Amino acid sequence: MRIRVSAWLGLGAAVCTFAFGKAASAEAAGTHAPSVSTYDTRASSIVFAYRHGFSNAGSFNTFSYNANFTSTTGRLSAQFGIHYVNFKQTGYDTRAHGVGGSGVAVLEYPVAGRWEDGVPKAALAFHLGSVPTAYISGERNFLTIPFVLGFGVPLSPHKMVTFTPWYELAISANVDTIVRPEGVTIDSSVVVIDPVTQTASLKPGAVEAALRQGVTIDVGVSVPMRAGLQGTLHLGRSADVDLYGMLSTLGGAFSGESVKTLGAALTVRWDDIVPAVLPKAEAEAESCEATERRFRACPNSRHWLTPEQRGQAPAAVVEPAPAPAPAPAPIVTPPAPPAASAPQTAPPPAPAPAPDAPPPPTDSFPAP
Repeated sequence: MRIRVSAWLGLGAAVCTFAFGKAASAEAAGTHAPSVSTYDTRASSIVFAYRHGFSNAGSFNTFSYNANFTSTTGRLSAQFGIHYVNFKQTGYDTRAHGVGGSGVAVLEYPVAGRWEDGVPKAALAFHLGSVPTAYISGERNFLTIPFVLGFGVPLSPHKMVTFTPWYELAISANVDTIVRPEGVTIDSSVVVIDPVTQTASLKPGAVEAALRQGVTIDVGVSVPMRAGLQGTLHLGRSADVDLYGMLSTLGGAFSGESVKTLGAALTVRWDDIVPAVLPKAEAEAESCEATERRFRACPNSRHWLTPEQRGQAPAAVVEPAPAPAPAPAPIVTPPAPPAASAPQTAPPPAPAPAPDAPPPPTDSFPAP
């Protein structure tokens, strides 16, 4: 029993040491760029955003550009972003500059209907993806690769206003490198002077030992968390203005230095709102060009005819001549047996001619 308890305690201590024992790598956790630019999945859009964070650990600035692509159902948004970030850590003279890239999928399910412009009155949204971010400075360089997973609840009391409280956790792998030139020292015992040439050289391994004193590399895994509120003002169907508020920490969970962030963004939709999120009357009133684009996307459209083609007389169809049928096989009829010969009879005699009438009597004597 003691061995089993000791094993569990040793495993727990090892996990805690790996996840949160490295102070430098833990501080790098949570410094990744923002993951979600907008929870509006009605149409494809681009987003320009700026955020500023401040804390006792230092200040942050983030400039973001996102290109978002919406599915035909209006529920899925694939968001790709590039971010410029900088971090001025307290106690360091230099500001770390960095870049981040984000690829996140946002899936939204309306639960209380939509307004006439397609904005959901209430919805449940989920997002997941990755936002690797690297910082570089003269003294400190670090990389964080988080896998983000979170959810939000967009609420729209009016078709022009949406409030979205959200929560996010990020399983992050962190690599932190700190270079301290003042820590590089060489002991006189490792210096060898040649009495002939009067040249100095270092013993084998002296350079490696000096670099180990001045360069620190920490690797760790942490799970920082973020929570915030996003407000959106819908300026018609082509643009939105977003306001960001966020509370996060540097380190695992909410155990590190807290960071408060404020920001704003402009969202411009470069495509029409998908008809699937609009009321039926709105979908029927869409422009002819939009209707044509939507129907041309059907795979069977290549078989459709234009009105001009339908008005033309159908072309005569020339059917190939049928192949000649094979000649029937000749039918061989067996000869009939000869019939018995009947005796020949003489023809009946011709009737005798009638006798001539006698001449009339003549008188021998003249009349008196």
